Amino acid sequence: MINPLVLVRDFHLASTVIVAGIIFFDLFVAAPLWRAMPQSSAAQARFQSSNKTILWISLALSIASALAWLCLLSMRIGRRDFGDAITDGTIWLVLSQTQFGFAWQVRLLLVGLLAACLLLCRRVSKGFIANGPIILAGLLAGAYLGSLAFAGHGAEGLGIGQDIHLAADILHLVAAALWLGALIPLLLLLACLARFKEDGWVLAAARAGSRFSTLGILAVGALLVSGTINAAFLLGGMHSLIDTGYGRLLLLKIMLFAAMVCVAGINRQYLLPRLSDGAGAEQASGTVRRLVQSVLVEIALGLAIISIVGTLGIMPPANDMTAHMH
Repeated sequence: MINPLVLVRDFHLASTVIVAGIIFFDLFVAAPLWRAMPQSSAAQARFQSSNKTILWISLALSIASALAWLCLLSMRIGRRDFGDAITDGTIWLVLSQTQFGFAWQVRLLLVGLLAACLLLCRRVSKGFIANGPIILAGLLAGAYLGSLAFAGHGAEGLGIGQDIHLAADILHLVAAALWLGALIPLLLLLACLARFKEDGWVLAAARAGSRFSTLGILAVGALLVSGTINAAFLLGGMHSLIDTGYGRLLLLKIMLFAAMVCVAGINRQYLLPRLSDGAGAEQASGTVRRLVQSVLVEIALGLAIISIVGTLGIMPPANDMTAHMH
């Protein structure tokens, strides 16, 4: 049977990464793209409307799964069912007297501020997010996502080692949003541009793809660095990748990540140049269609990685297993 806690962790991580990814995409890709266009368009209006819908749905799922995570962990700690955990105050005790609970208090405050910021953005801008509040929204989204590290293995330990591990976890989460989370609005943007085929849509698609590709390179670099640091703390040596269940699952995650990098590399080296070289409408439509298919593959691989992360988060690290075996 599927562990409910793993499922809730997966939902929470995925929805939170999507929230941050949408906001990062608007900040670094979409907003500069729309500013460069002489006037608003049907593709822009459809993209912004659909993007906001996905953002608010993901934000609601993130909050709901955060509360579900708190409840399930409280039930597990107190060995209570849901009703007893509420009536006897177990959930409140976990929330008020544990490190996890304190982290959740901070995160719920951050997500509340983020929701208020997004509502303010709707009032002051006809676009998706206004130029000023978008920066604040990005900072709040990054803090909300990054603070999830306090519920992982990075929060364990003492001293400078814990600080380094925690910082690497935070960087890993934010970098995941820059790449994986931003794939969904990229997919939506390409689909909207290709659907309406307005003047300059090929150039807009090329610019969006180029900006996202640059962002992806930075994200991959950050993921490699932070992932290596995390592995150094969690593995008891390279042999742990084969000798332990944790290591084998981590190895599968690394393989899926490598597959994502390969797909992204094909997009950057083969598909994007075909959009930038003055492609005709028919060729551009075919190229964008292949880009959309490629992005769907990346999203599927990324979701598989997130499902693995949910399981790894409740498993003892490989270095603990190695220590017990010896």
